Amino acid sequence: YATAVSSELLDDCIGLWAAWNGPTGIPDEDWERIGRDFFTKNTIVGANGYAEYMRTANAGNAKFTSGVDAIRTILVDGFANISNEVGSSKIGNPNTLAKDGKTAEAVLQVESWYSWNSITDYSDNIISIKNGYAGRIGAIGDAAHANSISAYVKSRNADLDARMTAAIDGAYNAIKSMQSPFRNNLTGTKVDAAIEACADLTELTEGELLGAFRDAGDYDFTSILTQYADQVVTPTYKDMKEKAWTLYKAMQALQADNKSQAKVDAACTAWRAMRVPWEQSEAVLFGPAGEETGLGFDPSMDSWPLDQEDIATIITNKNLSTVEQYIAAIGSESVRGFHTIELLLFKDGQNRKVLAE
Repeated sequence: YATAVSSELLDDCIGLWAAWNGPTGIPDEDWERIGRDFFTKNTIVGANGYAEYMRTANAGNAKFTSGVDAIRTILVDGFANISNEVGSSKIGNPNTLAKDGKTAEAVLQVESWYSWNSITDYSDNIISIKNGYAGRIGAIGDAAHANSISAYVKSRNADLDARMTAAIDGAYNAIKSMQSPFRNNLTGTKVDAAIEACADLTELTEGELLGAFRDAGDYDFTSILTQYADQVVTPTYKDMKEKAWTLYKAMQALQADNKSQAKVDAACTAWRAMRVPWEQSEAVLFGPAGEETGLGFDPSMDSWPLDQEDIATIITNKNLSTVEQYIAAIGSESVRGFHTIELLLFKDGQNRKVLAE
């Protein structure tokens, strides 16, 4: 079952990268997974990939009627969407339930609680905002690229750029300051500070930062949007699909020898490694990752919470024995994706142990 889920996840990762990248440069092994007719079947991403829409934002563009329109999508549907989700949902929902005394229910709302990867996930979500704002892939404190949203804002309003940078860094640091594992530390001043920092970042993004582009006039944002699409989004998705291959192969190896602790550990390491580019892409939950294109890669890959009863039903189904049969049995989004594999690989924050015979 875990191999089947990782196979489906691999297909989604290849599809998501291809949808942004376009058909040029896709390896044969990836074409074999998604089909040579991928762009024919999914015309909504464009014949040359979704990144091309971003590079060519103008009045004749099918997705972005202007550079400002594309920037607005990045800021609102990207940055503000994920900062709000992290603060109000990922951290806020369990926090509220725990404060109401509903501790067991609260824990079930904590994303990635099987692996205790929650704080890493949430902080990587904020890095996804920083990478998009700074026009590069890197650590939270790395400098912005010359062709970045940050550089443009700084040229117009250095104080606003400084405050936006501080707000992103502040949310990141507040999340990293929360006590780990989050599932065991759902309340307290540090959790409150993280929720507030994310709210501040959301408000600044949707308010002053977005407002800074309303008077952009005829400014040509092509270089900024090209940098964003080609040097931030597309390579992040490429990194993820390459790590998805590693996870899939690790699951195949584990399936072949499920008595090897080393192979369990290798699969767990591959899962954690693959989580990084995914969480660092969540400021791009529009376009192919979102549901507005009809592709809906995000819910297919990362739905939460899971339906553990349905998963148990699949696992105990004696009529299923091959990977292909398990793939056919995977229906709803709540029995697939990252977190199904997480449930099968981890327990109480640790790699599952092979039982001695």
